[in-house]
Amino acid sequence: MKKIISFIIIMFILLSFESTVFAQDSKQIYEELDNMVQNLVVSDSAMGAVLSVVSNGEIQFYKGYGFADKYLGYEADGEKTAFRIGSVSKTFVAVAAQILNQEGLIDMNQDISIYLESDFPNPKYPVTMKELLTHTAGFEDIVTGIAVFNISDTEPLAKSVRKYIPAQAFKPGEVVSYSNYGIALAAYVIECISNQDFAQFCQERIFEPLDMTRTTFEYMHDIVYVSKPYLKSGNETIEPFMNLYPEGSAVSTAEDMAKYMIWLLNSSDNRILSSDFKKEMFSKQFTMSDELEGIGYIWNRKERNNEVYYEKKGETLNFYTRIALYPKNQTGIFVSFNTFLPEHKINELIKKATDLLYGEQNNYNFSPELATIDIKGLYTNNWSSFNTPEKILRYLIPNKMIQIRGSQENGYYINGNALELIGKDIYSSSIGMLKFQKINNKIILATESGITFSKVPLWQHRNVQLLVPSMFFILTFICFINELLLMIKNKTKNYYCLISYFIQIIFFITLFLLMYKGITTYSLLNYSLYIKICGAVILSFVLTNTGYTTCKAIKNKTFNPLSIAWNLTAVLFVLWIIWFNII
Repeated sequence: MKKIISFIIIMFILLSFESTVFAQDSKQIYEELDNMVQNLVVSDSAMGAVLSVVSNGEIQFYKGYGFADKYLGYEADGEKTAFRIGSVSKTFVAVAAQILNQEGLIDMNQDISIYLESDFPNPKYPVTMKELLTHTAGFEDIVTGIAVFNISDTEPLAKSVRKYIPAQAFKPGEVVSYSNYGIALAAYVIECISNQDFAQFCQERIFEPLDMTRTTFEYMHDIVYVSKPYLKSGNETIEPFMNLYPEGSAVSTAEDMAKYMIWLLNSSDNRILSSDFKKEMFSKQFTMSDELEGIGYIWNRKERNNEVYYEKKGETLNFYTRIALYPKNQTGIFVSFNTFLPEHKINELIKKATDLLYGEQNNYNFSPELATIDIKGLYTNNWSSFNTPEKILRYLIPNKMIQIRGSQENGYYINGNALELIGKDIYSSSIGMLKFQKINNKIILATESGITFSKVPLWQHRNVQLLVPSMFFILTFICFINELLLMIKNKTKNYYCLISYFIQIIFFITLFLLMYKGITTYSLLNYSLYIKICGAVILSFVLTNTGYTTCKAIKNKTFNPLSIAWNLTAVLFVLWIIWFNII
């Protein structure tokens, strides 16, 4: 009996000590993060933010900073003000899928076509729910249809997933290729199985059971006040509505997200999901390399000093969000801003929490013999378009293209920051751990999140892609002026060349105005027909012009340097519009 009592006392002391450690950790975390968020709002001109911290099954802290509506004087509030959480919304799709999985209504490894209507267009390769939730279904990225600026232009999910189907650039299960469409399709599968609108499914099966009373996918947001979006200048701006809405349109408060994090971390809380199905959601479902923790269902798995934590970021046009869960310490962090901030500054918040909970990253041992691949070169994000004119977005959106400089002997660099070799073709970098490997004769760069890159030739560099159309336009304009001046001076009456150059200038300007309009309204592919017409007109005149001037030069045995320069540039521009799938 005395032994039992002694054991109970010892266990009580240990548990009390552990709770005290957790309390000290969580207090230090929210004090540190509180100061950091406050400084970001003040010094970096973020109009407003919200933050919440949970630990050991309790909400430790939730708070608002700055303004949710500067004009009306509404301050950001951790309890009552909702922020747009972007792709953190995708985690609710994973929960919804696991609810159906738990009920035996879906097989995560079964071709999803058996759950869809018989007339639903089949992709090139069959895909499973598991592949959709791990971004391995192989879909290329398309932006058209993802968002609209007028709520009246939003479409039912049943329509949008049929209307904006991207091609599969990779075979399923081969490469992580982040896909907003894939998550929307996963939500539509849930709609088909449950015979219920996805937003309503989440409301009844997730938000209400977890007492998340101010969280919703509904466009009108009747249950909560949503923060206005702001520019760095402090001016209020416009935030588009997500059309493929399950991928990133949820709004929530810091308090509601705290309730969500407590449920996610508590394995014994069987509301909605049992511990086994909740655990499966965070388990390693796919990885590009054994050295990387990979991805669960939506959640990115990351490692620090042999301890795993889970993270997801969410970004809309103006809202920037992070959520991180630390199972060892039963701690969760949620933070969101209503103004653009550089990604590294938001990442510093999560890094600080990770340093406090799991310790600063241990030093790695440098082993030169572990570098078996020359990684120098240009890389394109596999989360991009490969078969449509939206390919041009990889040159306009930050972080879609990266360049690694240096050598195996002298070390490699990204954006001037050194890469540290820590394993076989694995590097520690300013953007996280990177693994390089050869897949199907391509060098693939895998990261700790659902993002991968493929090495591409240097001619695909942004500067080259901007130079070719610029030079074509400039030389065409010069040739037009030259022909006009010659005609004015009565030295020639070459009406064909004059008109040809003029038409090419007009259609070139029209082409890029259409592309600009399409890019800024998330609808570039809706202008595909007009874009192709412009491309075809330019192509036809380039071919006839180059043929005409070349034959004339050979006949007269005179070679005009300006004409030669234009011909070469025109041929390059034709190759450019072909490569960008304009024709």
